[in-house]
Order: sequence, then C-alpha cells, then structure tokens
Amino acid sequence: MLEGRGYDVSTRTLVARTAERAIPAVGAESGTLRTGRVTAAIRALAGDNRQNVQRTWLEAVSRLLIDLRPDLADEVLAYLDVDAAELSPLAGLSIGEIGVVYEALLALSDHLGRRESGQFFTPDDVAHFMAVESARFTDGIWLDPCCGIGNLSFHLARAARDPEGFVSERLVLVDRDPTALKTAVSIMAASFGGRDALTKLSARSEVRDFLSSKPLPHHDYAILNPPYARAEKLAGFETGESAELYAYFLEKVIKTSAGFIAITPASHLGGAKYASLRRLLQTRPGGTVLVFDNVPDTCFRGYKYGSTNTSKTNFVRAAITTSAPGDRQWQVSPILRWAARSRQRMWSRAREMVVPLRTGPAGEWAKVMPGTESVWDALADGSTRLGDLVVKQKTVHRLNVASTPRYYISASKRQLDRGSQHVLFFRSKEEMDTAYLLLNSSVPYWWWRCLDGGITLPLRTLLSTPVPASMRVDPAITTMLESSEETQVVTKLNAGRQNENVRRPRELVASLDKLVLTDVDFDFELVFAPDMFSE
Repeated sequence: MLEGRGYDVSTRTLVARTAERAIPAVGAESGTLRTGRVTAAIRALAGDNRQNVQRTWLEAVSRLLIDLRPDLADEVLAYLDVDAAELSPLAGLSIGEIGVVYEALLALSDHLGRRESGQFFTPDDVAHFMAVESARFTDGIWLDPCCGIGNLSFHLARAARDPEGFVSERLVLVDRDPTALKTAVSIMAASFGGRDALTKLSARSEVRDFLSSKPLPHHDYAILNPPYARAEKLAGFETGESAELYAYFLEKVIKTSAGFIAITPASHLGGAKYASLRRLLQTRPGGTVLVFDNVPDTCFRGYKYGSTNTSKTNFVRAAITTSAPGDRQWQVSPILRWAARSRQRMWSRAREMVVPLRTGPAGEWAKVMPGTESVWDALADGSTRLGDLVVKQKTVHRLNVASTPRYYISASKRQLDRGSQHVLFFRSKEEMDTAYLLLNSSVPYWWWRCLDGGITLPLRTLLSTPVPASMRVDPAITTMLESSEETQVVTKLNAGRQNENVRRPRELVASLDKLVLTDVDFDFELVFAPDMFSE
C-alpha cells in the first residue's frame, strides 16, 4: 500500500487522477493568483543563469509529479532526466500559478530572450473559459502549438468527456522550449493519463518552431496563446506585412486546422496592417471574437514579468477568437470592460454580448455594443464624415479634441492646455457648430470604441466619424456648450504634466444624442459603463 502522500490505494489501482486530485484548480474561475506562494516558489527556484534554473525547475517538477503519482516515478525521472528534489516549491500551486513561476524564472534568468519571445502564460480562468469553448467542437485531435508548461492543454483535458483518453490519444504538444515542453508532457500525463500516457504523449509531441515549413503533426483543431512580439517579415506568409508573431501563428492555424480557439492581442480587428489576417479569418464560415479591455481589470492581471515597466500587470487588450466547424457567421463583442469584483460574472456572460459582424469603412471588424446596432446600420454607410467638414488650412473656426480618450470624447472651442490634442479647422461657423454638437454627443466616442478603442484617438478614426443627415443644430444648445467650457474643465496628471479636457455631464450628452440621432433607436448604456457586468 502507498501511504503518507495522500494515497490509500495499491500501486496496481493507482491510475490517472482527475485534475482536482492532482494539480489543484485554484483560481480556475476567479483568476485568483496567490502571490505569496508564487513569490516563494520563484525565490526558491531562481538561479544565476538559465541552464541552472532549468535543471532546478525540472527537479522541482519531478518531485511534484512523483508525489502526485508515485506509480510513475521511474517514467517521470527517466523522461525529465533529473533527480527529484527533496521538496517541490510547486506543490499546491495551480497550473496557472506554475506557469507564472516558470515565466518569472525565464524573465529573471534571461530578460532579453524573454522579452523578445513574447511569451505570456495563460491565467487559469482564461484557460478555463477557452477550454469550455471546446464543447462546441466535435471529437478530434487537438494541437497546442506553443504549449509552454501546458496551461491551456491542462484545462482542455479537464473539460474533456474522457480526460485520460484525451491525453493519451487526442492531444499534441509543440513548443520551441525543450524544458517547457518536457514540463507540459509530464504534467499532462501525470495529471490525467494511465501508465502509458507519458510514452504516448511524448511520442506525439515535438520541440520545434511551429512556423517552420516542416509538416505539422496530424491534428484537427488548435488551441493557442501565441507569442506577442514583433518579428521579421516571413516569406510565404500572407500576413507578412504585420510583422507580428501572433498574426503568423493565426494564419498557420487557419490554414492547417478545421477549427481553433486562440487568445491574442485584439489589434488585428482594426489595424490596417492586419487586413490580410481578417481576410483569412473570413475564409472560415464563421466564429466568435470576444474583445477584452485592459482597464479597470484585464485578462492578464498579475501575470507580467520580464519588463522594466513599473506596472506589474500585462496591459494587453486581448481577444479570444473561436471558430468551430459548425459556426456559420462571424460575431464580435464590444470591448468588454469589467471591474475585478465582476470577473466571474464577466466570464459567465461574455458570450451574451456578441453581435453579427459589421465592417468599418476601411475593412475594420467593428466592436459594436449591443443596443447600438441600429446606430451602426443607420450611420456606417453614410456619405458624410467629419472629415468632409474639416479643412487643412487654418481658419478662425476651430475645435480642440483631446487625443487620449478613456471614458469619453468631447470638443472645445477654447484652447486646451494639454500635451496632445487634435485641432480641427472649418470653412464656416455653421460647419463648426455642426461638428461641435456631434463631437460633444455620444457618437464619436461610440465610433472610436467600435473601430479602435486603443490608448489614443487616431486622427483618421476621428475624421471618419459619421455625420447623421438628419441631425439638428440647436443654437441654444450651442450657446450653453460655449458658456460651460470653463466650468466643465477637468485635469488629469499624465506623463508628468496636468492635461486639460472638457467633460460634459451625462444628462447633457444624452440630450445631444437626441438632436444628433433624431430618427434612430439607440441605447448607449453599455458604451459608457465602467463595469459592463456589475449587478
């Protein structure tokens, strides 16, 4: 009998355990990171160079897995080719926390290589959500082409109807990092597989560059969190102009898989350099894109290492794209915004937010908020844009618009004391006042959130704002806006200086919306919600 390690069964009957009995599922739904335990593990395993760190790491992994599965001790030690540590600092950590420890050790031992590789390990609740998406797929072989230490595949196996059979027969792991791949294979086999799982899974898995021309292992579907980093233009890739690794990974997955689940930056939905990637996505019959803001909470909260930035959070604005064989149209969510307290509600309700795909004037995939579809349909194809009213030469008719919006966009006739702004000139007072009312309504902010929503307000996006044909200019409202520009000034410290802006009261903005959108039904509640999932 085996005793003293949490087992009270014979070796013969000690077979694959569920993930709940092996590596714990801490934070699988909440995204909780136990920073104290993670920090202690990092300190215990840190070393002066990458080679030493990797060996110490594998020794700790060996001890963790031998304690979980004593019946696999010989196989684990032979596969990892190390002696087990006496104690493992990884004991009791979730798979996501183990991934964070490894990420931190890479950053500490090889800062430059870590930064250039663009690796960010997937948090537990993100991986759990992505794994649940796999229920929309028919049975098949899944490839994790940049598996890291196995965060995504671990949760994918947990979600499978037959985790043991899935790991033994229907999972393929690939990574450029031999240590990460060995870790993933051994963790998956020990957590879910029978006695032969390690042999079978390791035989199907490869240390390789997923982007190379070498034929891929046989698979049907892919789940991935690809590297987020700049790259050289690669010959043979339609997305070469993007010069982004994640675009190359998505292209290859689209072309080689019958379906996929991927978490990437959301930049490909709007950026001009990603037009080829959007075209490739549309070769698929359909799918869903969920877009996640980076404030006030973010997908990768608490998962940032290897950066000289003082912030400890990875502020990537992320997107989860799922394309299953049965999907028949593309659907896209707005930029989902939530507070930390609403994180679990966000995951449970995110799919409720999608609307059928709309494309912008330059082919962007619009992130339209539910309740405003009618606004898009009424305005997106309109013939008049703000840019049609603006002239290049300086005139006495000018408006000032801050170029770094967060929760609103407004226009001022007074000059703003700030570091960055767009100054717009107009031929006449009438055209200026039309733009004045439009730019102080909800329309420009809503339009920016649909087409961009990044850190800055690009001039091209601002100038593409539709001008509703039926909007009315009310002189009394214009006068009220002008007279309130001193009392409605707000300032915010940014980049070492106080920056002015004009923030209109929501009641005033709502009344402007009725003047601007006279013939359209709309609900802008979600557009301005700092937490779209609060109760």
